[in-house]
Amino acid sequence: MRSIQQQLRRQWLISLLVLMLPLLLLADYGVRQMIGHYVLSRLQHDADSLIAALQRDPLSETWQLQDNRLGTVYQRVYSGHYYAVRNTDALLQSRSLWDKTPPVLNLSSGERRDWTQPGINTGNRQEMWLNLALGITVDNQPFTLWLAEDISAQQQQLQRYRLVALTLLGLTLTVLLLIQRGQLSRAFARLHPLQQQLRELRFGERDNLGAASGQYPQEVQPLAEEIDRLLQQLQQRVGRSRNALGNLAHEMKRPLQQLQLLAEQLSPQQQQQQREVLERLQTLIQRELKRARIVGVASPGRHTKLADELPVLLDVLQRLYPQVTIASDFPADAILPQDRDDMLELLGNLLDNACLYGGNRVQLSIRNQAEVWQIQVCDNGPGISAEQRGQLLQRGVRLDESGPQGSGLGLAIVQDIVSSYGGTLALSANAPQGLCVDVQLPASSHG
Repeated sequence: MRSIQQQLRRQWLISLLVLMLPLLLLADYGVRQMIGHYVLSRLQHDADSLIAALQRDPLSETWQLQDNRLGTVYQRVYSGHYYAVRNTDALLQSRSLWDKTPPVLNLSSGERRDWTQPGINTGNRQEMWLNLALGITVDNQPFTLWLAEDISAQQQQLQRYRLVALTLLGLTLTVLLLIQRGQLSRAFARLHPLQQQLRELRFGERDNLGAASGQYPQEVQPLAEEIDRLLQQLQQRVGRSRNALGNLAHEMKRPLQQLQLLAEQLSPQQQQQQREVLERLQTLIQRELKRARIVGVASPGRHTKLADELPVLLDVLQRLYPQVTIASDFPADAILPQDRDDMLELLGNLLDNACLYGGNRVQLSIRNQAEVWQIQVCDNGPGISAEQRGQLLQRGVRLDESGPQGSGLGLAIVQDIVSSYGGTLALSANAPQGLCVDVQLPASSHG
């Protein structure tokens, strides 16, 4: 199950990173461009000075540079500032290069190139050169002018800047996540009353959420109103269904009485046949009425408090069957989330069958295990064979019609109730003799 808070935090973090990372990359690109432009501008100025200092000696016809026009950085060995002027006949280079050979370049006049590359490794540090190469012409002689400056210090400074920026970004995201977590926790805390009220509704401690009071947050108010409307509709349907069933049962009494009166006019043999048919008809009517009622009572919010209901039921059965010893075992504070009438019908039918056909001892136990309510009714009667138990539980088999003698109508009603809640029904042999009926119902009501 996904957490809304985690989903919101994840989406918020992703959105923040999507917005901030391009800004950080843009800032990093801008800083690198500024450093590059600044160094290249300085190299261009030095290149202009070199071009002005480049002269041909009229006596020796050789090309020379007047070093006094250049800065002292080109005189200090491995200073990080280097130049070289090259043509087909001459190579003039700065003293700072010392024994290092400048790169061999041959650019046409007016051509310009700039690039970075690893420079001199002095043992203590590895230089990173930003190079500028120009193709120039002096006194109709083509030259390639090359200058380089070590920018490793600037790159190290840029790395420290990146580290600080990423650290600040991480701290900022952490602080913002904590702030958002607190805000979400406070916002979702406003839903706790709704959770409590839904729980009360499930256990029948209230009939609706009271959405009309407007006590819920604006975003949840429509949901609460829809739940209340749904509950109202269900309650109305349940009420109409039960009223209709009651009316139907009442209306069918008179035709049955008339049929019984007409039976008195028949011969004794025909009366016996008519009486059997009427009894069969009454049984079928009662069964279908019970089944119809079960379908109609899927009313949320109803529950069964065992401590309130079971003692009364057991007392009634004990009076009806004084020859049977009925023992029970259930948690005193147990509350089944299923409908009270359904559970009384289910337990009453199981116990009634066990008392009628199950000998002189009946044991009822109800336990809650692994999110399931387990209901077991065992007796010490003759029981039924494994083959007959298997037939009873086959899909589509009507328990009251095709089952063995003694399974009774009650087991069919129990099967319907269990199915309506998504539970299971199983039959097994009791030791040393008898029958056990095991019912499992979900701990959370589906009704």
